[in-house]
Amino acid sequence: MLMPKTDILPKAQQKLWRELTDTPKWFVLYGGTALALRLGHRQSEDFDFFSNKAFQPSTLLNGIGYLQAAEITQSQENTLTAIVDREGPVKVSFFGYLDFNRVQDPDLVNENGIYVASLIDVLASKLKTIQQRAQARDYIDIAAVLSTGIDLAEALAAAEAIYGQKFNGALSLKALSYFEDGDLSTLQADVRQRLRVAATSVDLRRLPRVMAKPGISFP
Repeated sequence: MLMPKTDILPKAQQKLWRELTDTPKWFVLYGGTALALRLGHRQSEDFDFFSNKAFQPSTLLNGIGYLQAAEITQSQENTLTAIVDREGPVKVSFFGYLDFNRVQDPDLVNENGIYVASLIDVLASKLKTIQQRAQARDYIDIAAVLSTGIDLAEALAAAEAIYGQKFNGALSLKALSYFEDGDLSTLQADVRQRLRVAATSVDLRRLPRVMAKPGISFP
């Protein structure tokens, strides 16, 4: 059972928090907000829900109460993004039919019944994300998780187990040592140093063995 650090959420997200009980249980919260709820290290303004299960947007729009008056910004098979107004905008996204697994089981939040992905699973997803974009928030998230004692080599091995051939650990290590793209120049010096030291200490030929469980959520 997870005791989330909801105080870190912006006020609009806090107002929506209990309403998330309407979210189908086959979705799991990933992204920066999943980490913020665990670590309280920064504000993250979106709720990103992932699932292996396919869905039609109409199913969610008809079944989730907090989406009834929402502004829909993206709607297609297996993807739905909405802006929910709770005295401020909250972006809520749903992504389905995703082809990856998990290393650890997600944790249930008693307050609203949602599942939140484990630290190492979100870290693995962040290591894949930085291969495709350069945003400071992802690097801040990675540094925050590493500061909890999770080893970067273990996280890279987890990402390989989760994503298979879709993941290239060498690209992640390169990204963690180069801060000239996007808004990475805004990263604090201690964050850059932590990431550089972690990246240079990894030997990709000697990663630990990590096994993945099938699917994102419980069967």
